[in-house]
Amino acid sequence: MKFKGDFYQIGVVVRDIDAGMAHYRNLLGLGPFWRLDTDYEGRYRDWRGRFANKNAFTKWGDVYLEMIEPVVGQGNAREWLDTRGEGIFHLGYAVDDLSQRPEGVECVFESWGAKMPNGDAAVIHLDTVEQLGYYVELSDRALVDKLNARIDTFMQEQAA
Repeated sequence: MKFKGDFYQIGVVVRDIDAGMAHYRNLLGLGPFWRLDTDYEGRYRDWRGRFANKNAFTKWGDVYLEMIEPVVGQGNAREWLDTRGEGIFHLGYAVDDLSQRPEGVECVFESWGAKMPNGDAAVIHLDTVEQLGYYVELSDRALVDKLNARIDTFMQEQAA
């Protein structure tokens, strides 16, 4: 399964963002973590509504780690946590084309918190769990560049 884009992110879901940050810091030496809590409208499969998450970001080698604690909404992060527990649930790709569907995989999640100029979601998840064991997140490259620049700036400020 090929995606036209650049792998940039590992997404993990946790029950408690503070405990998750401490765990990844102690176990893997990751951090500092930049916090960004989100609250947006979106869709997961047939459910549409409000999502709110506690998020934390840091560098993990050459890629970024996104840690998500689902708070509000019936999304795939909540479902993953409830059915599979904590751990990696998506790999993120920065892309120029969010319409790609390798091997016909279905788009099951759309975040309408960030939109493309045409009004489409700038972040989607493809249902690749059966084939790969996790979701693939496709995010608009310009959005990814802004997010990663903010994380990098935060980490540089913390190192100073």
